[in-house]
Parts: sequence; C-alpha cells; structure tokens
Amino acid sequence: MKITINEVFSEDESILDKVEKKEFESGEVLKLRVDAEEMSKEAEVNQLISYNSIKKNLEYELPHQREGAIKILRDMNCMALLADEVGLGKTITTGMIIKECIVRGLVKRVLILTPPSLVDQWAQELKFKFDLDFEIIENKNQWDKINFAIASIDRVKGYDEAQGKFKHDKVHEIEWDLLIVDEAHKLKDRDTVRWRFVDKIPKKRFLILTATPFQNDLLELYSLLNLLKRGHLGTLKEFKKKFLFRGNKRYPLNPHELKDKLQEVMVRRRRDETGIDYKKRIPRIVAVEMSKEEEEIYKDITELLQTKYFSAKGEEIRGKLIIYSLLPKITSSSKSAIESLTKIVNNPKYHDGTREFANMILNKCLNLKKDSKIEALTEIVKKIYSEDRDAKILIYTRHPTTAKYIIEKLSTLGLKLIDFIGGMSREEKLEKIKEFKADVNIMVSTETGAEGLNFQFCSNLINYDLPWNPMAVEQRIGRVDRIGQKKDMYIYSLAKKNTMEEHVVDLIINKMCCIGLVIGELPIILFNLGLDSKDESGLSKIEEMLLNAFIDSKNNLEKFAKDVIRIKDLLDKGIEEYMKTKDNNSALLDDGKQGTN
Repeated sequence: MKITINEVFSEDESILDKVEKKEFESGEVLKLRVDAEEMSKEAEVNQLISYNSIKKNLEYELPHQREGAIKILRDMNCMALLADEVGLGKTITTGMIIKECIVRGLVKRVLILTPPSLVDQWAQELKFKFDLDFEIIENKNQWDKINFAIASIDRVKGYDEAQGKFKHDKVHEIEWDLLIVDEAHKLKDRDTVRWRFVDKIPKKRFLILTATPFQNDLLELYSLLNLLKRGHLGTLKEFKKKFLFRGNKRYPLNPHELKDKLQEVMVRRRRDETGIDYKKRIPRIVAVEMSKEEEEIYKDITELLQTKYFSAKGEEIRGKLIIYSLLPKITSSSKSAIESLTKIVNNPKYHDGTREFANMILNKCLNLKKDSKIEALTEIVKKIYSEDRDAKILIYTRHPTTAKYIIEKLSTLGLKLIDFIGGMSREEKLEKIKEFKADVNIMVSTETGAEGLNFQFCSNLINYDLPWNPMAVEQRIGRVDRIGQKKDMYIYSLAKKNTMEEHVVDLIINKMCCIGLVIGELPIILFNLGLDSKDESGLSKIEEMLLNAFIDSKNNLEKFAKDVIRIKDLLDKGIEEYMKTKDNNSALLDDGKQGTN
C-alpha cells in the first residue's frame, strides 16, 4: 500500500487530538508517528552516557560544563552558539559534546576550525582529556582521508581568484556530521572569504564558540546567527526593521524579543554564575643589574645584529626572520649565547668580518666570571622557598640549552628539579607532570610545556627569557591560570636593566598579560586591532612591530623606547574599546548583569 505522509512530526499538537479530529490519512501514518515519538524519547539526551569514561581525565568537575553540553545536545540538536564568558572552559564543554555524539553513534566525521595558535592545544586537549585522536590538516590532499580533523581556519580558507575556487575546496565535497568553529567572532563579516568558506561547508550539526558574538555592531550578530541557522533572525531587511533602533547598529529595538530569539540557539553562562573562585595574576619584573663585562657583551651582540651582520658575499643581513631566530638565542643565557656565537664563528656562510666580530664576543662570554641573570634567578627561587617550603615553581625558557643550564645551576640548592622539553611522547609528558605534581619542586620547561597542559597546582611562574609574542606569553601563564588554581599567581619576568629587553618585558607583562584581563580576552583584543595574524615567516604583528623597532633603532635605546610606547598606546585604545564592547554584549546577552572578572 502506498503511504502519503504530509504530517510534520515535530508539531506540538498531541497524537490523541489528531486522532479525535481524524486528521491522519491512514493507520500506517499513525504508527509511524507513534514509533517516531518513541524513538525520540529513547534518543533524548538527559545525561552524558560518556561522562564516566572521561571524568578521570578532568582535573575538576564543573557542573556548568556538563549542563551546557546536555542542553546543546538535547534542546538544540548541536546547532548552537556556545557563548560562555571567557575562562569558563568552552573547549571542555565542546569536548563533552563531541565525545557524547561519537559514543551515541550520532557522528562519524567531525571538523574543528580554530585560529592557528590553538590548533595544537585543541588536539592535545581532545587527546589527553577525551581520548579522541584528531588529526591536523597540513595539506589539501588530506581531507577525504581524515574523519576527525582539526584545521587552522587561516591556513585553509585561502581563495584562488584565478581559478575562482577555494584552495581547500575538497572540504566542501564532504558532508560533516559536526562542524565546530572556535573564536567565531572572526566570522562577524559575511563579505569575507572566511565567512564564505565556513558557510559552504556541508554540515548536519554546527557549533560555534565565542564569548563576544558581536562587538559594537548588531549586524555582526546577524551575520553570525545567519551562518549558524539561516533565516533564524529573518532576512537582513527584516532584521534591520525589527531589531535596529532607528537603524542604529549599536542599539537594539525590541531587545526582549531579540533575546528570546537568541536563547533558542545560544548557551551562555557568566563567570559570576559558576561559583568559581578566580585568582589574581601578580606580576614581578626583575631588572637584572649586569656587570660591566656583561654590558659590553650585550652592546656587542646588538651591534653585531644591527650593523655588522653580513653574508660571505658581503651583503648586509637584515631579514626579520633571521634576526628573530638569532636574537632570543643569544640573549637568553650566557650558555645559549656561547652556543649561537660558536655556530656563527664556524659557519662560512658569514662574512669574515662578521665571524671575527662574533669570535671576539665569544671569547668575552667564555671569560665571564659572573652570570648576573642566573644569580637573579637563584635569589628569586631562594625567596620563594624561604616563604613557602611546599611551593612549586614553573620556569620557562625558549631554549633547551638554557633549560639544561638552569637545572645545572639550581641543582646546588638542594631542591628536586625536572626538565620538560620537546621530543617526548604523550606518556612521557604525563609522567613528568605527575612527578612535578607529586614531589618535584621546580619544572624547567621550553615552549613545549606552554601548550595544552595544565599546572594549576603551581602558583609561581618565572619567565627566564621572554618571547616577543604576547600570545606565547599568555599561553605560558595560562598553564597555571586555570580553573582550580587555589592561590594568587606570582609571575616573575627577568629583564636585563637598561636594555631593549626591559622595555619589551614591561610592555608584554605589565601592559598586556597581567592587567586584569581574563584568559581568552587578549586574543580578542588583538583581533579587534588587526594584530592577531602572522606574516609568512610566522611572526605575529606585535613581534614584527618590535623587531622593526629593534632594527630601526640602530642600538639607540631612547628611540626604541619611543616605538614601544606607541605600541602601548595602540593597545590601550584597543583595551578601552573592548571594555565598552563587553558592556554592550552584557546588556543584550546577560540582561544587563555584569560578570565578574
């Protein structure tokens, strides 16, 4: 028998009412309706059946994360905007959703699009906490070979104007069961390549993550929601007429109705609703007084890089990437300076005059009787342990050579130290973390320990040397500034006095990373200022600006300081504008109640 179905099974009207009105065309349709509703009840998500398998991997049990995951799964069918305030663990909530979908057999192909700086962190969080193996997309031929993929949206969104297609167009040939976009405030403009790239991806379920769904323009909110659920806020013309007060993009008309429409697709919790006790970051910049010999070496090194750095052919080497790769190594520690200068001296690609000058500096380094920086570090460590014998200290350096040097020098203090450098397996990393938490006093880590790992049981962090990229520093601090931290955090940063390093450390620590912002807010501010992207060499905009100032200064500290102040003023304006944006977001999203920071 042929059955014609013209019923919408999701209608609110009860089946009994339908039967009484004799509105069903056949008994078969009625049976299908009953079966569908029974199946729907069985599939209804009222708890996370996967939770017991992952809770052992989570440092803390936070009800708001589990509740958010259930709401998105049960009420929104994973078509949602997760807009929790920064610092509440949107990644963990999302991981719970992914795990639950896989365990229930709802998804077989998942794609996560993130900013470049978060790709590795996402992969590690999903692996360590949820036992999920996601592969990172490195080239356009991988798409049809990977079922669980993570990609840098900046890397894959490229558009070939000549061919009129996206370079990674294979992603648009796959129907993804679940698409997740992190830092989705970057999709606020529907006229961008980024927005069109995401919009074109076939997806059954779509989860977008951002704490700031719009900045100062309600049309940004429309673009984001239109990407998530086409037509949810009507056409653009309808939205403007219904929700913009006299066409003003900042002030909503009918705000209560707009809030109701948002609630249908949005999960958002404020920090003050969760009961989490957030701790302060207390910065301590330690100005290292150099000896006369060390001052000479520092001046010689900057002179080498700024005026005496030549190739064997006699061409001046002025590439930012070259200087960027060398400057931090030479200034990190006396040990790494010796290593780097030795390589220059022995490498024929450099001009004889450059090699001779480098050899002169090398001899000065080898004859140093005093290392003021390591002495300053030793005093900090002694002070910390004189006040708290149970203290844990996390020391960061950019270079393995310096890490080994620090351990060698601090080993005389009678404390237990451990290193955390690259090349370790997941199991080795977890074992090191376990040791640090149990009975190790100090962990000395390279940037390997700044991504995706949590050390909230440690409240003392020392930057022995500092990257010129504020987001790299933010990642370091973010390892201890996690939910579950029970103490205020002391962030010590060493800087050689009366050097360019001192100005950079002050800018990044005092003006960017320790000014009361919450984890996750600095990236938003840099994005708003257009300073979050990287150039082809991998340098962030801030690094590029600082390196240009370094090169242009020709060793003139006063000129360099003025350039740093200009960068600071730019950041101050960005922070001020962001704070206004938070107020605007809260007025619409949080009924005007402000979260605590």
